[in-house]
Amino acid sequence: MKLSEITKNDVTVNVDGLAIKRIREQQSLTQLYVAKVVGVTTDTISRWENNRYPTIKRVNAQKLAEALEVDLEQILRAVDAQMEQLDKGKKTRNIKVWISVVAIAVVAAVCGMWLWRAHPIHIVAERLLPSYASPGMIIPVQISLHGAGVRGVVRETLPAGWEFVSAMPVPSSVDKDKGLLRWIVQIADSPVNIYYLVKVAADGVLDSMPSFDGGVVIRNTADSAREELIGVNRLVIAHIHWADLNGDGVIDDDEMLEAASLSENMLDLPLDLDSVEELWIEEQYHWSVQENTFIPNKIDTD
Repeated sequence: MKLSEITKNDVTVNVDGLAIKRIREQQSLTQLYVAKVVGVTTDTISRWENNRYPTIKRVNAQKLAEALEVDLEQILRAVDAQMEQLDKGKKTRNIKVWISVVAIAVVAAVCGMWLWRAHPIHIVAERLLPSYASPGMIIPVQISLHGAGVRGVVRETLPAGWEFVSAMPVPSSVDKDKGLLRWIVQIADSPVNIYYLVKVAADGVLDSMPSFDGGVVIRNTADSAREELIGVNRLVIAHIHWADLNGDGVIDDDEMLEAASLSENMLDLPLDLDSVEELWIEEQYHWSVQENTFIPNKIDTD
């Protein structure tokens, strides 16, 4: 291992346990979720929060900050306290050696920044939505990611008043009050797909266009970055079925195939494909105020 790598891994910082716990609770995150992102046990997270391990490796502190979605400085102790702790822990070290190590770390950091600019982490994260959604109905959403060997945390915030139903894979964290979903994923060259069902707010205003907000924090062995979800982030609230992609009041063969393909990828989720097939068989459909759902138009054969 290179000296710069050893130095980087050995650098320690002093974390503020009370700040860590406060931020985690404000973000509605569990110790288990944070532990999974950082790559440690829940016992370690508990020890950090209780200041039983006040000094930790900088690389772990950086991962912890990313899990809490804050800057590193927000979970560190005050500068004076940090320097005092460093002095106490390194009394037996020669000051010249300490200065040399710091100098190497600075050079390594500068080189790391140059390498990051030359070889940035890059992934494609895309959200796919139906064109339309009816108030009170359940609709499917897909998130597709692909890149090259990076670990990431996918964040998805639902429109206000919408209700999360289920997902595949199961989210690592769900904040129902904020409508915030999180998944920990390993992104590779082949696409990684997340499917979930969401219930549209029953009081959704017709012709409005509520929006989704999402992104992904990605990290490889050295660097981290944030990527926004590309693709569609809005749809139209209307009495039009989610499978009716062009909104013409007819679920045609192509649209039925799209719905069937989506259903096959969401086998473990309660996507009601039977109701879609009923509308497809009769071709035309309409919204029934009395039944509060979509019903097929019966074709008059007389």
